[in-house]
Amino acid sequence: VAKVRRNGKEYMQKFERGIPTTTLDEIGEADSTGTTIYFKPDAEIFETVEFEFNVLETRFREMAFLNKGVKIILEDERKDLRKEFHFEGGSKSFVEYINRNKNPIHKDVIYFETIKDGTLVELAIQYTDSYNENVLTFANNINTHDGGTHLSGLRSALTRVMNDYGRKNGFLKDKDEN
Repeated sequence: VAKVRRNGKEYMQKFERGIPTTTLDEIGEADSTGTTIYFKPDAEIFETVEFEFNVLETRFREMAFLNKGVKIILEDERKDLRKEFHFEGGSKSFVEYINRNKNPIHKDVIYFETIKDGTLVELAIQYTDSYNENVLTFANNINTHDGGTHLSGLRSALTRVMNDYGRKNGFLKDKDEN
């Protein structure tokens, strides 16, 4: 069941196996906007119809961080579990969350956001005193576990900027390796 609130109205439509079983009907007034999806897995489509709350919790938390301002509510009526995710800071808040139990080298997360050729790009970095690198990359809200050209491009650009800064300020000599 999909319920949509917009333009002061609430609409509803039901689906089975991806096919509408009702028309899109106006069902009342709405004083807010948003979409609510009620979902029950179909054993004829899915290998398993038992979902793990913790897996969904992690994924929905990521989605809320990556789509700042969006509120996602996860409910498991089988166990009376409910989690709400809403982060106005986007990927900056994500980095703060990831580093919440670490010792940052600098207090503020380095954050950039821009739109170029219709594509939104966000970057959030915070260095900690940890010896382990923790790099998460996403494209279209999907975790690209193996990185990709966006990560290699970032690393190349960051290395170039650091080397240029080091040479300009006398930390590196022209003959030193990058």
